[in-house]
Amino acid sequence: MEAALPAQPSVRYLNPAWFASVMGTGVLAQALAQFGLMGLALPVYWLALLSLLALLGLYLAKLLRYPQAALSDLQHPLLSQMLPTLPIALLVMSLATRALPLGPWSVPLGQGLFWLGMPLIFLVGLLVVFVVSTRLRLPLEAASGAWFIPPVSALLVPITAGVWLETFPPAWQREVWVVSGLFLGAGFFLFLFVLASFLQRLYAHGRLEPHLLPSVFIGLAPVGLLVLAPWRWLEGGARVGLVPGGWLEAWPVVGLVVWGLGLWWLFYSLALLLDTLLVACRRVQFQFSPGWWGFVFPLGAFTLATLALSRALDSVFLGGLAWVLLVLLGMFWLWVILFSMRVWSTLRALQPPKS
Repeated sequence: MEAALPAQPSVRYLNPAWFASVMGTGVLAQALAQFGLMGLALPVYWLALLSLLALLGLYLAKLLRYPQAALSDLQHPLLSQMLPTLPIALLVMSLATRALPLGPWSVPLGQGLFWLGMPLIFLVGLLVVFVVSTRLRLPLEAASGAWFIPPVSALLVPITAGVWLETFPPAWQREVWVVSGLFLGAGFFLFLFVLASFLQRLYAHGRLEPHLLPSVFIGLAPVGLLVLAPWRWLEGGARVGLVPGGWLEAWPVVGLVVWGLGLWWLFYSLALLLDTLLVACRRVQFQFSPGWWGFVFPLGAFTLATLALSRALDSVFLGGLAWVLLVLLGMFWLWVILFSMRVWSTLRALQPPKS
C-alpha cells in the first residue's frame, strides 16, 4: 500500500501553545532590559511583537474558518490548558513595552495590550476550568504543570496594572487598582489548590511522560509571579497615593520566603530534565512540541523575581544567582527557538501532530 500523504498545512491545526513563544521571548526582552542589556533587549522585543501579531492573525483565521477545531481545543484535556497563553502573551508584551525605551507610542500600545488582556485572562481562564470540570472527567494521573496556566494567569494582572497605574486618568486609578487586587487573590489561592493536586499526582503516579516534562518547569512561573505581583501592585498604589508607602518595606522579606519554593522547584525540574536527557529510552520519547516553551517563560519570571529581590535586599548571593539564571534563560530560549524555527520553516507547525 502507498504511504498516506501528509496533510496540507492549515490554520486548523494551529496549536494554541504557540502563544507561549511570545511569552518566552517577551519575558527574555524584559529580563535583558532589567539587566541593562538594551542592545539585546530591543531586537528580542521586536521579534516577540511580530510573533504576537502573526499568531493573532493565524488564530483569528482558525476561529473564523474552523470554529469546530477551536472548540475541540477547548474540550481537549491538554490543549485547553494552553488557551490562556494568548491573553498572557498580551500582558507579557504590555510589561515588556513598559520596560523598554520605545518612544511615546509605547504608552497607548502597552495600555491597549493591558485593557485587551485583562478581561481575556478572566474569561478564558474561567471558561477553561468550567469546561474541564463539567465536560471532562480527568483522573488525577492526567494532572501536569499545564494545570497551573489557567488559574495562575490571573497573577499577571496586578503586575501589569501596577506598572501602568500612574499613566491612567486619575479617575480610573482607584478602580483599576481594586480590580487588579481581586485577580491577585484568585491567582494566589488557585495556585495553592493546583500545587497540591500536582504534587499528589507526582507522588502517587510516578514519572511524567517525557513530552510532559516541560510542564514541570511551569511551576516556576507562579512562584516568580507571586513574588512580583503583590510588590508591583502595592508600588503602583503607593505612587498614586492609594496605599501608604511603608507597606512596601516588608514585602522583600516576605517575597524571599516565597522565592525559596522556586529555588527548590528549579533544582527539581532540572534534575528531571537531566534524568530524561541522560537515559536513551526516555530521550528518544522527548520530541519537540510547542509545549517546550514551558521551559522559558517560567524561568524568565523566576529570574526577574530574583533580580528584584537581589536589589531590594542588596544581596550579593541573589545578584550573582540572577545573572546565572539570565544565562540559563538565554540558553533555554536559544535551544527552543531553534527547534521552533525549524518547525515553522517547513510549516509542520500547521500540520496535525504525530500520534
